[in-house]
Amino acid sequence: MKVPYGVYPDSFGSHIYSATFGVSLAMPVRHSLRTKRFEAIIDSGETRCMFHADIGRFLGLDLTAGHRERTQGIGGPEETWIHQVSLFIPGGPVTIFAAFKENLPVAGLLGMNGFFEHFNVTFLPQALACDLERIGSPDINER
Repeated sequence: MKVPYGVYPDSFGSHIYSATFGVSLAMPVRHSLRTKRFEAIIDSGETRCMFHADIGRFLGLDLTAGHRERTQGIGGPEETWIHQVSLFIPGGPVTIFAAFKENLPVAGLLGMNGFFEHFNVTFLPQALACDLERIGSPDINER
């Protein structure tokens, strides 16, 4: 599937291009509450999938009850909390360990662990798009 880049104005009068993809999350338990679909950035530089803490709270997570992980990004070291969730993507949901962070400036980042392991991802800058090809099969406990 081809995913067009989003085009966003920057503070210099130019534009920033970003490959974004609609996903939703739920607890990895049948019939649990699922978020509405939201746009997350496909980020090959992100180690794992990371979402804003408010999304985790919506799912009912006690964020600090998760595994604490100190991350190092361009803004410096920060705390994140790791929880197991279901990520709903084309081809079926997958259970992943995702990070939740208070000061994330976007709703979500789709990283190497949790997203890239389920898709062959090809960035096509001339076409302002990204090609995604699902690999493997969804979790056995599909919802």
